[in-house]
Amino acid sequence: MTTESLLAPAVTRRLIVGAGIAIFVLAYGCLLATGTTEIVPSRDPGAPRVSLWAAAVPPLAALVLAALVAPRRPAPQPPAGPSRDRLLREAWTLAGAAVLLAAVLPVAGGLLYLLAKVLFLLIVPLAAFRLISGREARARAIPAPAAWLAPLPAVLVWVVLTQVGPFTMPFTQEPPDPVTLIAGSLATLLTASVLEEVFYRAWLQTRLEALYGRWPAIVVQALLFALMHSSRLSAGSLLTGLCTIVAFQGVFGLMLGYLWSRYRNIWVIVFIHALTNLVPVSVLLSLL
Repeated sequence: MTTESLLAPAVTRRLIVGAGIAIFVLAYGCLLATGTTEIVPSRDPGAPRVSLWAAAVPPLAALVLAALVAPRRPAPQPPAGPSRDRLLREAWTLAGAAVLLAAVLPVAGGLLYLLAKVLFLLIVPLAAFRLISGREARARAIPAPAAWLAPLPAVLVWVVLTQVGPFTMPFTQEPPDPVTLIAGSLATLLTASVLEEVFYRAWLQTRLEALYGRWPAIVVQALLFALMHSSRLSAGSLLTGLCTIVAFQGVFGLMLGYLWSRYRNIWVIVFIHALTNLVPVSVLLSLL
């Protein structure tokens, strides 16, 4: 079975992309219509506000640069071996796990928050792969990177804009002590930077690419990735909260998804994700 024979009809793929674009446009339009030109992208107490420009420009700039710099060899394509039925069951199971995680996280805190992520982003997918594919399951090894140097321009522009440039997110909290910083950074690296990239990009997006094509897969995983941040929603401002996670985490997911589709380099997107979740580089440099 060829990769092309797995793809959904072209009209379905266009509808998915069109609906996804509409959601992103509506999210920014809603924020602007309500006079919300700054958003709070983190649920941490005292988290700083960032402009909509800071939410959109760095990831979109990186995405454009990635589109201009091709890898020296084509990125590995989604596997053509598995049947469409098997890929569908795996993809829908992963999407279901993502939705359940988004429903659980708002009521989970502390250790339960981390355990919920491990359950839905790691244990459930591995169990599903095993049950659906039987002895053929191999936890779906992540392909070797198609490129190391080609992603660097996109990564560099994102780092400059978000860490030391005009869109650097202000750090309004006191830097934690070294022990807390190291422990928290390690936990975040494993459960967010690594686990989320493996789940949303390497596992979910790759299957969606085989079934629906590149851009439908990128759009869907980006919206599910944004939905995972549902713990930042509140009953009093539900619409604004939804628009905020789409405008910030959703656009960030678009960039990471495109970098994964373009270069199949998991380490590049883990690096970017890690910089986003940890103490800003500018703060670390000031402490040295």
